[in-house]
Amino acid sequence: MEFLSRRRNPLVLLVEDDAGLREAVVRGLTKAGYQVASAGTRREAVQSAHDLNPDAVVMDVLLPDGEGPEIAQEIRSQAGLAAVPVLFVTAKAPAAVRDTLFPAPVLFKPFTYRQLVASVRTLVTGPRSVAPAP
Repeated sequence: MEFLSRRRNPLVLLVEDDAGLREAVVRGLTKAGYQVASAGTRREAVQSAHDLNPDAVVMDVLLPDGEGPEIAQEIRSQAGLAAVPVLFVTAKAPAAVRDTLFPAPVLFKPFTYRQLVASVRTLVTGPRSVAPAP
C-alpha cells in the first residue's frame, strides 16, 4: 500500500529525545521544504501522530520511555496511520540493529544534512525508479 501525502508540503513527525539534535533536524527538514512537528517522548510521539496524521515519522531507536520499533507499532495501530512510513535513526552500530529493525530504513548517527533529506524524501515519495537505458 502506498502512502502519499495530500499536503502541499509533507508533514514529518520527528521523535528524538536529544533537544539539540531535534532542533537541528527540524531546521534542516524545514529548510528542505517539509513541515515538521517534533516530540521527545513516547507519549508525545503517539499523541502527536494521532493529532497530526503525519506523512512520515523519523524516530530515534532509543528513547527514555520506550524503543522506536514499539512506538512505531503503537503509532501504526491508530486509525489512518497503518501505512505511515517510519525512518529509524540510531547511534548503534549497523550490526547491532540489523535483526531488530530489518527491513525498516535506518539512518545512522552521525549523518549529514544531505543524507537526512534524501532519506526523508525517499520515505515520503517512495524510491525513485530508474528507467533502463534504450
